[in-house]
Amino acid sequence: MSTPKRVSVSRRSPGSNFVNTSSPRSRSEERNVPEPDADDQKYADDLARLQLHCDSDPFDDAGPDYSSDTDHGLDITQSSTLQQEQQIPTLPRYPIAETKNCNCWSEPPHHKFNVRGEDYLNEKKGTKIPSGQYLFRAIGADLILTNERSGPNIGLASNYSSICGGHLRKQPTFIINFICPWGLIVNYYEIPEFYLPFLQAVEADKPYLHAMLKGLEPHERTMARFFMGSDEIRNESLKLIPVAVEGPLVVRKMVKGTPAVIGKRLPATYTHYPADESRGLSDCFEVDLDVTSTDKVGRSACNMSRRYMSSVTVDLGFVIEGRTEDELPEQMLGCVRLHKIDSLRAPTLPPL
Repeated sequence: MSTPKRVSVSRRSPGSNFVNTSSPRSRSEERNVPEPDADDQKYADDLARLQLHCDSDPFDDAGPDYSSDTDHGLDITQSSTLQQEQQIPTLPRYPIAETKNCNCWSEPPHHKFNVRGEDYLNEKKGTKIPSGQYLFRAIGADLILTNERSGPNIGLASNYSSICGGHLRKQPTFIINFICPWGLIVNYYEIPEFYLPFLQAVEADKPYLHAMLKGLEPHERTMARFFMGSDEIRNESLKLIPVAVEGPLVVRKMVKGTPAVIGKRLPATYTHYPADESRGLSDCFEVDLDVTSTDKVGRSACNMSRRYMSSVTVDLGFVIEGRTEDELPEQMLGCVRLHKIDSLRAPTLPPL
């Protein structure tokens, strides 16, 4: 077993193997969404159902509202090569003039998220600090509708090679797939080479790798334990931090960044797909979160989110919870910002 190679997780320019086929994009600012009439009680009541009541740390807070984007990451575009199945168009990266910066995705500034600081567990009211660099770089996002004829909505990495613009698993990939009653919300992140030995570890390797953890940074140690841990450990540590960045005031006040240990609320499936050099496939780790199995409030909120999605810009941030002193301070795993996604423009998951 070789020692994991530490690599930088700083931003890189778009890779040459990604072909950008879209027309030139403007750098225009995001437009504000008109606020709802404060007297429109029915509208406010409907939006109130968007709020999910879930277990979370009462001291957790994602920090202030965001006001700007950083232009980093990859442009993922639809590929016509190596695909024999029906193509699934992918969301373009912000900014994009054709849709007035709607119906696209971006990666928001990491420092806008507040995470547990080094002394969080030793203080009466734990102190939060701005997060350092994302551990994983966002490389794409999709909204895909489903119906009774669609193929399976889990195991995307093994069943649909055309997702993520046909570039899935061209690099080690971390997938988070929200399974809603009406479709899938999928985020894609690149796994740095440093973490691959922990992801690939078999039982015989784990004693050696666990011994190595003492020499790692706290966020590296936490991520390594997540990859090598059981599903129970993963369910107790993966946190979702949703933030409504732009949209009606009532939505922004409710979806303001309270972290939730999502595995305690939703059934989660964790699957590692080993690399296959003969097929040119890198490692992939997929997390499938079944929103359809939540309670009545959660299902109602999920259905309502589709209705108002085109008027809301939302961040879906993730962090592995630091639960011991040697896992603090926390550092954000990654985040994708969805810009006013119109479900009427979304593709439908094809049958296999």
